[in-house]
Amino acid sequence: MKKVLITGVAGFVGFHLAKKLQDKFIICGLDFFYPVVDSINAQRLTHLGSSVKFTHSDIRNYDELLKTIKLIKPDFIIHLAACTGVANSALQPELYFDTNVKGFQNILEICKELKIDNLFYASSSSVYNDNETMVFNEENVSENQLSFYGITKRKNEKLAEEYSLQYGINCVGMRFFTVYGSWVRQDMAAWKFMNALIKNEQVILYNGGNVQRDFTHVSDIVESISRLVESYLHEQLKFIHEIYNVGKGSPVSVKEYLLTIAENLGVKPEIIYKPLPENELPFTHSDTTKLFSKTGYKPQLSVHEGVKEMTDWFLKYRHQNE
Repeated sequence: MKKVLITGVAGFVGFHLAKKLQDKFIICGLDFFYPVVDSINAQRLTHLGSSVKFTHSDIRNYDELLKTIKLIKPDFIIHLAACTGVANSALQPELYFDTNVKGFQNILEICKELKIDNLFYASSSSVYNDNETMVFNEENVSENQLSFYGITKRKNEKLAEEYSLQYGINCVGMRFFTVYGSWVRQDMAAWKFMNALIKNEQVILYNGGNVQRDFTHVSDIVESISRLVESYLHEQLKFIHEIYNVGKGSPVSVKEYLLTIAENLGVKPEIIYKPLPENELPFTHSDTTKLFSKTGYKPQLSVHEGVKEMTDWFLKYRHQNE
């Protein structure tokens, strides 16, 4: 059985991916967080239990990271560790650059050093610009990202392209579109909406609620990753760099998303409307043709089905942590 290293394993997607792959691979994970502050990360890790061999390691520290990965000896890496979110990237650009860009380059350097041939990594729909096209296709990515977070993710893609060409590392990038579902991050809109609604607090929506997002349930994200991994490991291709959109392919307004959450929680939202921040896209819409051509899979869970799964978990989680 092959051994995979998942960076960011205690994160939202990393947690679900480890659960998804635990019957197919030996799962080793690393992450860097403070349990007292990031209690939900610690709880995710607890739920994974002995199915993951976990190491606390910072991807920004090259020497520490190299030592860790040398000991693990993975057959391939799935790199998900990152500073996430558009808004916070404007407040902490140095942290985002060090983690997302330098940290990713550390992973690439270690793949080169240890001759790890296959690297799968998370990118983001934030690399796109709405001025380019109405439907985001992998080939028409912008070079003018609106957010610093988007810039870091685009730099990752360029680094992966260069290392693939120069050193023969197979790199597969995955541009995730607005992931949601159980165990969602607490800085994401989904959590903020649920938390505010359950406390009868006001909810902020931008642009009159008419912001469109290609909401993609985390189960569809990890199924897509799993199929891409199996496809590339089976083919054993060499010296490639490919990028895939991983999204539902059917945008929904954020207002409809909020109202669906509110309906599932049994509350009526009190909404405040504000202008859309300049670093936020007014819409996202993934073209998943390439993903389907490669894997035969198209993300399928509807927002109504996905929100129910998420809100059911949230109510249970809140009750257990009161």
